[in-house]
Amino acid sequence: MKHRILLATLLILAAALWPGLVGACAEEAGVEAEGNLLAAGALVAVDLDAGEAVFDFVAPTGSVYDVWLFPAGDEPPTVSAKLWRGERLVAEGEDGMPALSLRLAAGTTYRLALSGAGRGRLELARHALSRCFALPMLLEAGGDAYSKSFVREGDAHWYALDADSACPVSLLAAPSRPDMRLEALLFDGSGNLMKAGANTAGGACLLDFIPEAGARYCVRLTCPEGETGLYDLKLARLESDALPQRVTLSRRSLTIEGRDAAQLSAEVSPGGADGALYWESSQGAVAGVDAQGLVTGQAAGQAVITAYAAGGVSDSCVVTVVPVPVTGVALLSRQMTLSVGDDAAIECDVLPENASDTRLSYAAEPAGIVAVDSRGVLRGIAEGEATVTVTSRDGGFSDTLAVRVNPAPRRWRALLVGEQNYAEGVAAVRTGSIHSVSGMRSMLENLSFDGARFQVGTLLDASRDEVLSGIENGFFDAGDQDLSLFYITCHGYYAGGMTFLQMYDGSVLAAAELARALRNVKGDVLVVIDCCGSGGVIGRSSGTGDILKGIDAVFDGAVGPAVMGTSRFRVLASAALEQESYRVSFNSSAGESDMSTVFARALCEAGGWSIDRNARAALRADRNYDGRVTLTELYIYVARRVMWYLNLTGTLTGSEAQYVQTVQLWPEGDGLVVMQR
Repeated sequence: MKHRILLATLLILAAALWPGLVGACAEEAGVEAEGNLLAAGALVAVDLDAGEAVFDFVAPTGSVYDVWLFPAGDEPPTVSAKLWRGERLVAEGEDGMPALSLRLAAGTTYRLALSGAGRGRLELARHALSRCFALPMLLEAGGDAYSKSFVREGDAHWYALDADSACPVSLLAAPSRPDMRLEALLFDGSGNLMKAGANTAGGACLLDFIPEAGARYCVRLTCPEGETGLYDLKLARLESDALPQRVTLSRRSLTIEGRDAAQLSAEVSPGGADGALYWESSQGAVAGVDAQGLVTGQAAGQAVITAYAAGGVSDSCVVTVVPVPVTGVALLSRQMTLSVGDDAAIECDVLPENASDTRLSYAAEPAGIVAVDSRGVLRGIAEGEATVTVTSRDGGFSDTLAVRVNPAPRRWRALLVGEQNYAEGVAAVRTGSIHSVSGMRSMLENLSFDGARFQVGTLLDASRDEVLSGIENGFFDAGDQDLSLFYITCHGYYAGGMTFLQMYDGSVLAAAELARALRNVKGDVLVVIDCCGSGGVIGRSSGTGDILKGIDAVFDGAVGPAVMGTSRFRVLASAALEQESYRVSFNSSAGESDMSTVFARALCEAGGWSIDRNARAALRADRNYDGRVTLTELYIYVARRVMWYLNLTGTLTGSEAQYVQTVQLWPEGDGLVVMQR
């Protein structure tokens, strides 16, 4: 207990000192930069024959970074690299690929000094998969496209290809947006730059080369203008050794009415050359094109459709899209029913089918019943009736939709937390926690509330911050009509007037913090705590003698207020504040597959799930056989079942006393339905 009190004290002291620590880090990170600023993801030419090269670098994220100096001349450069943080030398290295590696702090300015001889290309890259030359993502020819994203400005992605033959290779990198431009550079296995890819008008990049069998090649892909977003990368080994010399489209010009479609075809010459093509539109908002050359009108104007073949050869077709005016709008249904909080899309046809301008506007009356966005998605706001008017931007044609909004249905959500694999020096491994969570999940998912079911989330071996974040994310949209259930099984203890929940990593979640997090959750909240001393959250001890001791302890400052015992929460605790909460196995091996907490075992049986057989069972807590279990019925069954299980286990080791674990409830006599079939 002394160690637990000391741990809590240290956590309080750490929280008090934290603002000062943050301030110190911010001050150190504000070093004034005097060297050339090396942007994240940059590849910079360096000539060491001209003297020392000095760069400042600010790490965008805390991670290990490598300093790479790729060859840029006839001979690899010789280099001595030194990295400074303020006035302190933090790392140095010579030659090598990379020259040095070090974990850098996010937002901190570092000074990199390079000296030696020769020319090279400098990159300071994060040491992670696909982020550096040493850890590229391996490409497989003929597979599906690799979909990735540039998340931060200056991201660089590395890919590798191990050539098993000398067949020509074609690589295509295509951005998801027309304002995003990609750049691809090909390196050999020693870091020598071999060639740059050819850019298309729409921002894609084509890279073709003939590899040497058995050699490794690396591709560095970037957005040189700093854009972020998704892109697709596809690699193909060409079926023919002959590279295309010419591409000829079936049409050089094409006229499309409104949103009609037309097919383009392409001929690749000479005969026998690889026929793989990449189709692109210069103005996707005017005319789009798919991978087979099908062109679809989008809006009035002109666009150039281009087909690219391996080697960068291409041909183009000028597409003119002429406008087709709107003649009317037609709703697929003129009536709709939804509930408060539900979303539904309005389905409406713009006539004729190939009309150019399909934009619609939406208005709802009276206000406050439904909300409708610019895409035509409705949301029920309050019970009642409303009329939604849909109007075409072109021509002002309109139609109306009658909407009925019913009260919001009740929703059931649960977040289950289990702490088992405790870090060395924190606490003993709590075998059975994961099995307990698994059983609770199965039990809840097998309940049915007139067709509605629990939406269950789980967290295993989570930190204090992860648990608090899980509560916020799992219950953030709970309404007044909903039930939110929070269950946690972990090491716990009662000290200094408070129940504390011990997380696997040494972090501690106090009952008061848990109460604050759950206080923001709307509707009915059921808190189920399965740990030693859990009854402290509602101030419950096990008997009259203990209560009298508790009164004396209040005057000594040892017992604090019951943080959940006077709140709107419903609370079911596995034990009194001075009691242990036991785990049990009826198998001599006592492995994870048969060990669980006594409390979770009883809870699962109450809700109609056998944790031993991993199978559905009778709803045992249903005392009046109406297919529903109230909180009071649940408490009565679980309290008795826990003691029954403990009586089966015999007496405490080295003692003639029985195991005792008294389940606690707040408030008593509650008729809230928590389980149903």
